[in-house]
Amino acid sequence: MEYVNTTISEIIETAQTGKTPSTKEPLYYEGDVMWVTPTDLQGQQYISDTITKISDLALLDNQAFLYKENTVLISCIGDIGKTAIIKKAASSNQQITGVRVKENLILPKFFYYWIIRNKQYLSFKANRVTVPILNNTNLRKIDISYPNDLEFQRKVVSQLDSVQTYINDKIKTINVLENLIQSIYFKMFGNPVNNQKGFPRKKLSQVTPKDKIITYGIVQAGPHIDDGIPYIRTGDIKNGKIVSKNLLRTTPEIAKKHDRSKCIEGDIIVSIRATVGQCAIIPKELDGANLTQGTARISPNKIVINPNYLFVTLQSEGFQFLINKYVKGSTFKEITLEKLRNIEIPVPKDLNLQNRFSQIYESIQDVKNKVEQSLEILQQLFQVILQNAFKPDVEIDEEPIFKDLIKKFTVQDLKGNKQRLQYLINLFEQQNFDEFKDFTETRKILFELMDEEEIIQIFGTDNKVKLQVK
Repeated sequence: MEYVNTTISEIIETAQTGKTPSTKEPLYYEGDVMWVTPTDLQGQQYISDTITKISDLALLDNQAFLYKENTVLISCIGDIGKTAIIKKAASSNQQITGVRVKENLILPKFFYYWIIRNKQYLSFKANRVTVPILNNTNLRKIDISYPNDLEFQRKVVSQLDSVQTYINDKIKTINVLENLIQSIYFKMFGNPVNNQKGFPRKKLSQVTPKDKIITYGIVQAGPHIDDGIPYIRTGDIKNGKIVSKNLLRTTPEIAKKHDRSKCIEGDIIVSIRATVGQCAIIPKELDGANLTQGTARISPNKIVINPNYLFVTLQSEGFQFLINKYVKGSTFKEITLEKLRNIEIPVPKDLNLQNRFSQIYESIQDVKNKVEQSLEILQQLFQVILQNAFKPDVEIDEEPIFKDLIKKFTVQDLKGNKQRLQYLINLFEQQNFDEFKDFTETRKILFELMDEEEIIQIFGTDNKVKLQVK
């Protein structure tokens, strides 16, 4: 297989960086145009929806622009290399760069998978500043190696798609659960901006204990200490959670000097620099952790506000609109502690109402956590397969995830593929199914393949009927 060694600039038609419409004009955000931010890039292949939408007016006023379909979106500020493809025209903020490739040289999907495989390489090529930035000039200079055979590219894409499809379904399930939480919240409490229910408003500084003001953390943490005190940076907050495995640690002495920003289980952390407004709850294992200047701690006063109610309020689209009104800076965004403390949110006096919502939230969150655990396993497996997928003549072993993939395969997907047919026989004989309906659906497919004579029955040495690929 012949590989082409060149730079990204030679394989692309355009590379454009997005824009953020002025938050001073609410009409820019009252539309149905998808506006992609890094938060929307959760590992799915295609972007079908976004947390925030913008209006046609924002486009007409040149506050944003549209990428064409099949544009590959890449996060180039902060968490470098998150990516997805758009099937229909969409816009993005300035943290996203949209790349359209020359499809006679490289398939958009193949380039998308190349980005995923080389995420760390792209991050290495970013400018070494407080917030990593990969500008258009440096992106275009990056070396790329790809097979010149488009048919081989399609084969690689097809193999990876079989796993990606299941990942997409997991992400869709997570999005449905997240939307369900927001929908229930909106029904019970309304929009934090409009406050249709007429609840009393309180500043964020008024929903915390007097001895635990809203504050940021350590200014100079010093070098990383393996057995030190963990501290949370802006980039450690992803998808509403803290990625604890990447946390840096400082000395107990430095952490002690910033004792007032020490966090306990249940505290809420909000990013106040770069990706302003991202939030997460401190889990039990991070009790005693600290912060940096880029993150702020909000400790819920449980006499006044339920922590889950506060957390979902902070995650809501309405609150994100409120916080963005006070953000300053363009390339490097931030909000001051004073502005954050003075943002007002509706707080129902009836704690029972907040607590009822909290119970619903936790039950949905339990389901979501199980789906996320399954998604993490799939994504780890995907990365292993991805490393092999770009090597010529490497076969991808689907057997470890065949139990999940079988739900997506049709009879036509299985016919003529002896390896998959054998996986099917093994799965059926082991009967290692999580649910009875999975067993019945697999059996139905198996019988159809027997009718098609793709699989036959034979007598084994023990005189028992066995299944065999014809």
